[in-house]
Amino acid sequence: MITYKLSLMAKGKTKKKVTRKKLSPQEKAVRKEKRDQRNEVSTILKNIGFQRLPYIDGKHFEYDNRKTEMDDIFISENVILLVEYTIGDPKDHLFSKKIFYDKVNQDKRTFIDFLLNEEKLKSFKKFYEENINGNYSKNELRLKILYCSKKSVSEEHKNVIVDVIFFDYHIVQYFKSLTKVIKKSSKYEFLEFINIPVEDYGLNIKNSSLGSSNKFSGHILPEEKSSFDEGYKIVSFYIDADSLLKRSYVLRQNGWRDIENIGHYQRMFEAKKISSMRRYLTEKNRVFINNIISTISIDKIKLYDKEDNLLSVNENGQFIGKNATEVTPALIEINDECNIIGLIDGQHRTYAYHEGDDQYETKISKMRTIQNLLVTGILFPKVESKQARLKFEANLFLEINSNQTNVKSQLKQEIELMISPFSSVAIGKRILTGLNKSGPLVNLIEQYWYEKGKIKTASIVSFGLRPLIKIEDIKAKDSIYFIWNHPDKQKLKQKDNNQFDLLDDYIMFSVEKIRDLLIALKGNLDTDQWKTYSPGNPKGLLTVTFINGVLNILRLLIENNKVSTVENYKLKLKNINKFEFKKYKSSQYRKMGEAIYKEYF
Repeated sequence: MITYKLSLMAKGKTKKKVTRKKLSPQEKAVRKEKRDQRNEVSTILKNIGFQRLPYIDGKHFEYDNRKTEMDDIFISENVILLVEYTIGDPKDHLFSKKIFYDKVNQDKRTFIDFLLNEEKLKSFKKFYEENINGNYSKNELRLKILYCSKKSVSEEHKNVIVDVIFFDYHIVQYFKSLTKVIKKSSKYEFLEFINIPVEDYGLNIKNSSLGSSNKFSGHILPEEKSSFDEGYKIVSFYIDADSLLKRSYVLRQNGWRDIENIGHYQRMFEAKKISSMRRYLTEKNRVFINNIISTISIDKIKLYDKEDNLLSVNENGQFIGKNATEVTPALIEINDECNIIGLIDGQHRTYAYHEGDDQYETKISKMRTIQNLLVTGILFPKVESKQARLKFEANLFLEINSNQTNVKSQLKQEIELMISPFSSVAIGKRILTGLNKSGPLVNLIEQYWYEKGKIKTASIVSFGLRPLIKIEDIKAKDSIYFIWNHPDKQKLKQKDNNQFDLLDDYIMFSVEKIRDLLIALKGNLDTDQWKTYSPGNPKGLLTVTFINGVLNILRLLIENNKVSTVENYKLKLKNINKFEFKKYKSSQYRKMGEAIYKEYF
């Protein structure tokens, strides 16, 4: 053996050692971030019930004269997801993909045919032949593009890209929390997120009827017997766990849609509690006996009396042609839709029946369609606004849970904010959200816990915005409220306010006035200056101190009757790039605002 090795060396046939390029710490960090993002999204989709196709990533191909590639394909029943990941600036990456996305969406059936015939993507054909062919026709397939960006994609860029689902990182975090606990039962909410009706998913698509509903036996309790506000009805009914799971949401109907709601599933669903309840169901083999409290929109249900006659209800929640003041036996017909029954109390008892992957699933899968839960539902009048409904739900949740030690104080505080949407703190948070959506501060304000290198919000709301937007001080002449010429502005000061449209108008007006000044400032500052400050970007001016200083300038402009247009501000602030912003530290934003006002206005 030694002789053989020596002879090879003598002939010059020594094996060359392959040296791999050593990655820098920064390159290693980027690789890890990419890997973590892919794993995060993959875990969510797998928990929902999607299967990932192998050998898709890195396969370059040409479709309709466009060279491109895809990161992932996931499939569940008849739903196909083309998944794209990015951790960099989404703007350039997104527009480089736009032509391909447009070609796919222009004729999805043709693209599916392409996938079946493209040799580089043969794992799709294999999955299709084993799982789809014979179960669903090509016309019954639903294809969606899921764009996963670690960084925020601005609304203006989203509006340019048609028929693409943006799986923004805060929404990823929401579904991560949700799917981790209730697994496949989260598919109903995810289907709504990707704009696929439940009736188009799986075997449901073979049902030819337009829309569906189910009837459940129960009773109607009018407001005379409940002491709720006029027009509010109480219905109690039995419903199987599977039907309830499909229709339910926890506390907030908006879920992933609103920034304020992100994380509430994580706080409200306790994995250990649900697991212990699943064990109870398996061991005892019986239903939970206490009822579940919920809210239901009246336009999602129909009520029938014991003779099966439809009970008509007007806009104000009153029965038409019938004066029902007693408890009435009834049939309750509920639309077969997602997210229409809001669970106020009993969410753990409901979601203990979820479609999971643990040791209890075999038995619980049989119970889901057999065991009936008693639900007490509160019906809102049609005229009740969305905000009023959410406020009612939050109040009721606090009433039921105020004495329970397991409800975290942080959750109570967040719900209190929703209960008091007319407070300066709540208004300030909504104004910052508006400034972050478009304009000079687009995507620069921290909205979520995981965002790094963005402008923090707490001090801006407390010390910059609260004095600028105050409505309670009738003598204040430095508030945006003072210059707001709305004829009904006084109604914002009313106790137990429900003037939500008026509140929206005030927030929009405030965002506009603040944005005008910011536009003028950005137009007169250097590009490097209009960036968030960091050790890597020391020229950046965008800090809490800077923003609060600007808000104080606006207070002085209001107080001195000098509020103007963007163009006029730009003229006044012509040489603002030479101003010594950096000498004002931390809480010196008041001094900075006064100095800029004196020098330029």
